[in-house]
Amino acid sequence: MKVKASLHIHTAEDVLEGRHIFYNIYQLIDAAKKLDFKILALTGHEHFIYRSEYGAYAKKNGILLIPGIELTVISKSHKKNHVVVLNCGPDIESIKTFPDLENYKRNHLDIFIIAPHPNFHLGVSLGLKNLEKYIELFDAIEHSWFYTKWFNLNIAVAKIAQKYHRPLVATSDLHQLAYLDRDYALIESADLDIKNVLSALSQNNFVNVTKAKTWRELLPDSLNLL
Repeated sequence: MKVKASLHIHTAEDVLEGRHIFYNIYQLIDAAKKLDFKILALTGHEHFIYRSEYGAYAKKNGILLIPGIELTVISKSHKKNHVVVLNCGPDIESIKTFPDLENYKRNHLDIFIIAPHPNFHLGVSLGLKNLEKYIELFDAIEHSWFYTKWFNLNIAVAKIAQKYHRPLVATSDLHQLAYLDRDYALIESADLDIKNVLSALSQNNFVNVTKAKTWRELLPDSLNLL
């Protein structure tokens, strides 16, 4: 069966950005249920904010809540880089550099690492150079919500995904509930099990649902990429 998945989400519980987000984890789950989402990933900035009670509430509503984080990882040039890690634990907060992340992945074989919005030059995006340099770390690359019909930095990202045989997965990098149903993946999975879901992603057993935005839609939300 194909199930709706949103794999890069921020909520009011986010330690760094929560004051700018006007819905909490429970409101997110309630909204996701109405939109027939079956999989969500909670990816707070720098801090592992997943709690067992969040997962239990999601499960009660027929949703798999995947624990995750959006880390800021420092490269050798001292550049800051955002990296999304799924299916991790609280110890992920100790990761500060790419060698740290490599070691963590070696010892945590069940995690799934996504390169978020890598071709954007606001804030702490990877950039295409670091995306290729550290490509062996990434299990998938994000197709960013931030594009229009005439401005689409995802095109260059898609070429890298194809070159290195990495899945390109659409996410909303959610900061506003109104955009939850705009960019997501339809994953082919027999059940709501994290291992099966991540395996389906690795094998490209999904389709992206995404559409170009208008500049009116993009400009108020450009801070999502910072």
